[in-house]
Amino acid sequence: MRGLIGALRADFRLSGRPAWGYGLLCALVICLPLLVGVLLGHLQVGASVALGGYLTLFGDAPGEPYGDRVRGLLVTTTAVTLGVGLGALVQAGPWPVAVVVVGLVAAAGVYWPALGTPAVLSVTLAYFALPGMGVPLHMGATAAGGLLVVLVVVAAWPVRRLRPLRRAVEEAGTALADLLAAGGRAPLADESWEPLRQRAVTALKDLERALSLYRISVEDDRSPERLPATLTRVFQQTIALRVLRAAAVEAGIGTEWVRELDEAVGALARAVREAALLGGSSEIPEALAAIGRFADRVDEIRATARAGGAPLPAAVLVGQIRQGVDRIAMAVRSVARQAAEGVEVGPRLPRFVRPRRPVVSAGHHPVRVGLAVITAMTLMVLVHQHYAKWFVVTVAVSLRPAYRDTVERVLLRVLGTAVGAVAAAVVLAVAPGHLYLTLFISVCAALGFALRGCGYGYWAIFSTPLSLMLSDFSLPLDWGAAAARVGLTVAGGALALVFARLLWPRGHRARLTNRIAEMLDSHAVLVRSLIDRDPVQVDVRGFAAADAAGRLADSLDLLDKEPGGSAPRRLRESLTAAGRLRDNALALLAVPPPEEGAGPTVTVLDLVADRLEKVAEAVRTEEVGVPPDDLDAVLDEVGAYVDALAARRLDELAELADLADPHGDAADRMTGLRRRVRHAAAAQPALRGLGAEAVRLAALTTPRSR
Repeated sequence: MRGLIGALRADFRLSGRPAWGYGLLCALVICLPLLVGVLLGHLQVGASVALGGYLTLFGDAPGEPYGDRVRGLLVTTTAVTLGVGLGALVQAGPWPVAVVVVGLVAAAGVYWPALGTPAVLSVTLAYFALPGMGVPLHMGATAAGGLLVVLVVVAAWPVRRLRPLRRAVEEAGTALADLLAAGGRAPLADESWEPLRQRAVTALKDLERALSLYRISVEDDRSPERLPATLTRVFQQTIALRVLRAAAVEAGIGTEWVRELDEAVGALARAVREAALLGGSSEIPEALAAIGRFADRVDEIRATARAGGAPLPAAVLVGQIRQGVDRIAMAVRSVARQAAEGVEVGPRLPRFVRPRRPVVSAGHHPVRVGLAVITAMTLMVLVHQHYAKWFVVTVAVSLRPAYRDTVERVLLRVLGTAVGAVAAAVVLAVAPGHLYLTLFISVCAALGFALRGCGYGYWAIFSTPLSLMLSDFSLPLDWGAAAARVGLTVAGGALALVFARLLWPRGHRARLTNRIAEMLDSHAVLVRSLIDRDPVQVDVRGFAAADAAGRLADSLDLLDKEPGGSAPRRLRESLTAAGRLRDNALALLAVPPPEEGAGPTVTVLDLVADRLEKVAEAVRTEEVGVPPDDLDAVLDEVGAYVDALAARRLDELAELADLADPHGDAADRMTGLRRRVRHAAAAQPALRGLGAEAVRLAALTTPRSR
């Protein structure tokens, strides 16, 4: 109960500024057909056009690139129009056919989210609609409402076409600035770091997707397509910086360099933010000056280490941090230059990108919804009262994959229906007439669509009366009708709760095994890709591993919402360990490459990948424990190997100091031993981190530990 109350409070907590302009635009699109219908005396036609526009708006994504928005609106218009025609056709046929058809459409709307709620509502409302409109006229009016929405959205394209792209650039730059500021300073706890990391990953993906929906000329030297690659470099180097900084601090080589590093990273973060928001940055000179001071401090540490006054591996780590900061600085300068050039795209028509593969919703939920709607239709179709549709609609839109979400949706829908039905009856009692009802609908539409993106609870309160009043616009809306609607909504919600409680109430627990194994396998592939050190492949497989971890997190969230269910704490901790493993993978990619056949790096990577694959297989077969390997022993050898190389390097420096070098400092000469020390000392923290997280993942995910 406490979790449900918390979820309801979150639903009514505004997460952003309401889009009042968008709300007024939606109110205009919905209410203009109603007003014309009232003035011309064609209430039913006007209501059909308005309802078609309202259902089409379900498929709109305000703020997204216009190519994506228009494609979604056209798909929704087509689905709603065909749904109206199908509902009108089965209305005249045998009732068992209608029961099966509506149930199949409800299941298909869940299985293919592209159809979604609008298709289910259109079929159901058309089936229970009062006669008076032929099928062609009904479909034409519905299509006209949807096309009106499309035209209104496209009308703003010439002057607002770049706004979604610029917003994506601003969000990506801001997210990277926040991540950089957190990664270069005092280490955050994983609970605070992971949301920043995830936000940056999401923002980079959104920016790439936004660019894919614009037609960009390849001849344009100022092409904004360069920006995601530059920001990705900032992201990767920031992850590596956090890992290496923590290792260098533990080495205990003073604190002055930490303060100077914090100043440099803070200035770089401010430069990224300013470039993304203002199209240029005045923080670059300050950042470069801070980096120069940090570089001088690093040179002092290196000189001290060569003289034996500080650990050589620690000095190598600080030197690697300096190189990473330099790379971030170069990327930030590129971001500032590209932002100053402006995000410009020629005035071409929006680009429509077809999804690579259809998005489907697997599992038992589509079947559960289909069976529930068939049951609701069977109970109501024999009566065939006009208001019976609210029973069926409530079941279709309230039944969610998780039980707690179903309870929340039922409560919100009952509350919205009560508010809408009672308010409509009051409005007509005080000021009877369809003009006043149209005004009330416009207020609900403006408030509902304005608050849709920042508070789901408010959207549920205002959208429920909209569908109720639009479908019943030409009917008497007295107190008896209001009571009937509320009663049928409560009954439909109760039936939805019954199906959520009885049919596969713990279905998400069965998915955990595959999700855990999938996460382990994807991280094993990521680790093995580090052997070839192909940045593109590591980047692709890193995102794939993060997506697999995200799917496991979604399953755990749904498991928490099952009746009597709770996600195992160790599986929650495994997600944190997986995130740290991905961070260490990026840190290892950022260090200098090893010489071929030199050191234990490749051996450690192979053993870590093998350990993760064995754990994944043990999870699938429910074996207890994992077959032993040599990972622990090899990890113990890493430190000894670095110490031995450091001792040999100090001997080499002593020999070089005795040589006269007229061209400069002989100690800076790049020798094979120096290359091996640079790699081994800089790679040691990442390798240890990879091994430790692999061991932790094995302990947290094997059947014995669960």
